[in-house]
Amino acid sequence: MPSDTVTFVPVDKVEGQVAVPGDKSISHRALIFSALASGISRIEHLLIADDIMSTVRCLRMLGVDIGLEGFTAVIKGNGIGGLRESDDILNAGNSGTTARIMLGLLSTQDFFSVITGDGSLRARPMKRMTIPLLAMGATLDGKEHANYLPIAVRGGRLKGIDYKMPVSSAQVKTGLIVASMNAKGTMTITEPVGTRDHTERMLKASGVDLKTSDKTVQLACSQRPLPMTMTVPGDFSSAAFFIGAAVIARRSDILITGVGINPGRTGMLEVLKGMGASVEIINARFETGEPVADIHVQASQLHGITVQDKRIIVSAIDELPLIAVLAAYAQGRTVIRNAEELRVKESDRIKAVVEGLTALGVKAKELEDGFWVEGGGVRGGSVSSCGDHRIAMAFAVSSVASEHEVRIGDFGVVSISFPEFMGIFNRVRGV
Repeated sequence: MPSDTVTFVPVDKVEGQVAVPGDKSISHRALIFSALASGISRIEHLLIADDIMSTVRCLRMLGVDIGLEGFTAVIKGNGIGGLRESDDILNAGNSGTTARIMLGLLSTQDFFSVITGDGSLRARPMKRMTIPLLAMGATLDGKEHANYLPIAVRGGRLKGIDYKMPVSSAQVKTGLIVASMNAKGTMTITEPVGTRDHTERMLKASGVDLKTSDKTVQLACSQRPLPMTMTVPGDFSSAAFFIGAAVIARRSDILITGVGINPGRTGMLEVLKGMGASVEIINARFETGEPVADIHVQASQLHGITVQDKRIIVSAIDELPLIAVLAAYAQGRTVIRNAEELRVKESDRIKAVVEGLTALGVKAKELEDGFWVEGGGVRGGSVSSCGDHRIAMAFAVSSVASEHEVRIGDFGVVSISFPEFMGIFNRVRGV
């Protein structure tokens, strides 16, 4: 196992009150839209993690003044025409959100840019972003016709198009909306299945006129967001790990406060309800345009189900590895289909989760577009995170009710999205 292997022991209970860090998706968007506004924006409860710092570094290299103090960012935006050519290659690190939205932004700028990422991100396909940008008039070049980073961008004035996305993606949708802000005409984007609408909510709140439906966004090009003051809600994807741990621990009672419950993000709650979990949404309210609530979770007896509804899969895509872990503690078999998108995440998450579960003594099998998991419990053993933050944390959750300890290699990757994970996880486990 790698040197940063962490060992997790089973526990009797998971309990307490938890507040999770700011939402990663919203933090990226708040920084980028603030940079494109003319004036000063203030973002509270910003997520401070490796992925977000990749966005901060890219924006700073383009001349944006971003001050960080604790979890607060103050951004002095110069408008979409006020960016400057970077003296060096922009690096998105491990962040697909940074890469795809920045490609949309760079394509509109009257200068030359190159954007790259780490080894994992350079292996992830970018054609779903570059194909519509090329159709808008962008000049892009890179390996396999700009399908992989690094990608060179010769920016310029684009034109709006009517684009029907072959694969639903909130990142691509957002990148195209950003590209429209320095384009001519009208931009229409239609997805096969509607995705999270953080971008639409935030831009409407900052003065951009968008027409939206479940699957379509339309807007006049050349609109500019206004400066914003907002508080980022807690990240549901971070809260999910504590929800999962409380569901399978032998004795649990946990309250997670201030969590964003955007309908495009909470498919896991529908899956857990179908599996018989005791999860209650309380104190629901709206904060800075986003639905927020507290989530109360108690230990539950789960049963296996089949999940193949594309809408649920899309809104639970980041939590599917965790759902696979929870399925190992359910009665019967759980089947996940229509989730081929998992193949092109930070790792091949279908392969990673099935190999990991198998190493821990669980019966599981890869399917072309998903997996099945046979319930019965987790024996314990050693697994690798495969360099994937969500795989690492999902297998940490598997330990709370395992027979023996679970050892996870390359666990340091959790800093990509959730640097505080270990501290909070140890506190609620009482270790």
